[in-house]
Amino acid sequence: MSSTWRADAGAAITTLLYSIAFGTLAATSAAAQKKAPEFTRQGLLIPNFAPRGTADFGYGRKAADEVRSRVSKLSNKREVDVISGGDIRYQLTRSSIPEDSILDEQTLQILGRYLRADEYVVGTVERSPKSVRITGRLVLMRDPRMMEPLPPAVAPELGLAADAFGRGVVAARAELPAQRRCENALRDAQPQRALEFAREAVAAYPAGVLAHVCLTWALRATGAPAVEVLEAAKQVLAGDSVNPHGLESAAIALDSLHRRNESAGYWLRLAATDTANLDLTQRVVFAMVYGGSSRRAEPLIVHAADAHPDSISLRRLAWRVTYENRSWPLAIKSGEALLAVDSATARDSVFTLRLASAYRANGDSYKALALAARGVAAFPGDVKLYTLYTQFVKSESDSVIPRGIARFPRSAELLAMNARDLRAKGQLADALASSRQALAVDSTLERGELMIAQGEIELGRPDSALAALRRAASRGEDTALVAQFALGRGNALLKAANGTKSRDDFQLAMRFLALADTLRRTPQSAFLVGVAAYSITQSALTDAPKATEKTQSCELSHLGASTLPMARAGLEAGQEVSPEAAKQFLDYLGQMEPYVQRQIDAFCPKS
Repeated sequence: MSSTWRADAGAAITTLLYSIAFGTLAATSAAAQKKAPEFTRQGLLIPNFAPRGTADFGYGRKAADEVRSRVSKLSNKREVDVISGGDIRYQLTRSSIPEDSILDEQTLQILGRYLRADEYVVGTVERSPKSVRITGRLVLMRDPRMMEPLPPAVAPELGLAADAFGRGVVAARAELPAQRRCENALRDAQPQRALEFAREAVAAYPAGVLAHVCLTWALRATGAPAVEVLEAAKQVLAGDSVNPHGLESAAIALDSLHRRNESAGYWLRLAATDTANLDLTQRVVFAMVYGGSSRRAEPLIVHAADAHPDSISLRRLAWRVTYENRSWPLAIKSGEALLAVDSATARDSVFTLRLASAYRANGDSYKALALAARGVAAFPGDVKLYTLYTQFVKSESDSVIPRGIARFPRSAELLAMNARDLRAKGQLADALASSRQALAVDSTLERGELMIAQGEIELGRPDSALAALRRAASRGEDTALVAQFALGRGNALLKAANGTKSRDDFQLAMRFLALADTLRRTPQSAFLVGVAAYSITQSALTDAPKATEKTQSCELSHLGASTLPMARAGLEAGQEVSPEAAKQFLDYLGQMEPYVQRQIDAFCPKS
């Protein structure tokens, strides 16, 4: 066969695009004027199969013809229209594409739309001296991610293999009517009916991936227990290990079950299914951050931001994750990169404050002081930035150490006493520094990290206090004490946030409450986590339509989508604390839920 057609593949596809465009404009159907039944007859496109082994392109075409013939004979003609090989080859010839060509997914979608296909089969045929093997998948035209792996067929000769594979196609299609009813019921906000249809689809084809995908959707829509959603998602992945819908449902269910390490693995697998989809990458990172797996999300977002340097939203997210993880070298790199491309960041005093803090934490005092000084000049009314600048200046100039500490530099007890005295005198920064020295001398110092956490709180550095509490738990401090401290601080921050109505304040409170809930779950901790997550969800979904930039609207929509399940889980677990309030919040969540995906669809363009 001549290879000339391969060189002209791009031109041929372009020709196909034009011919289809003109043909679609000219085509009309008298049947469209009639009242349609529940489902119109479905068009099934079976193009040439990709050859493997000793098979060539002609053999791939012959295999597709054989399978097409078997499926046509085995199918109900009133329910499915198997598009003929003649029609396929006619359209390929019109577009100057050789009849033996193997079509890529984009061309298949174009051809399928013109031939009025609802589904298509992507297949391969492998020929060896002793057998023929056919494999493939059934793909829905309306969503190429919705695909059904088909059972492989192996036989001594092509006719027998095609017959077995064709029967597999027909068997798999048995799930589709109920599966479509399930999707339609979900679209019409009838989750209970959707669940019934999904189970019908599973019964029609127990191995069906598509049936189980809709089952997971219906279970989530009906508020089924997370363990049931997880089991359904695992059934999806048993048939297709990279199915994005199964991976997402499994991750969400594991987040609800507080199995964060497992959940992170599924989120990362979901991101790997489409690395070019930046919206998907950001959604995964948001979910992992709010699910408590920001450390594992860090490599993903840093790589994505480096690979797409012009994406401001990725740069912002990379800065946020690395800063919150206290990964100072990466945070500085991300912050400087963001500052270089985003003019809004240069006008943000909070960003200046945090980047200066990152410089200092990374040991670069010169850059920290220089940036803080520029920040004070640029934002003369920002008291926090001025305070930070003052601390920097003082820390650089004040090198005097109390004499007792100078004589006994390895005494943790003296250092701890010095910290308490300094705190009583109002010298909070010095008190905190002395506390850190004490803990450096003796890492087993009782309540050492709690003392540091208290100092960080008093200095207005709640994120640093939270990091100290996490270290306290990891070093073996009494988890009851650590949880009590985190719960008390989180409750105070939540009350303050209710006054300011600031989403950042609610997020800060939630980080403390989530730590308390993780270390020592009580109905009160679960309820407060639910209240904080609800407030974040409400704020994000309310502010998304008001944002001036669409990327900000998209980020807010994803934020609301990721915190809504956490709010529901916390309120349900802690509803005994305040049954009436919990019921009211849960009712509000139920009203918000239908708008989440609509906002994402409206503000987050598909890649």
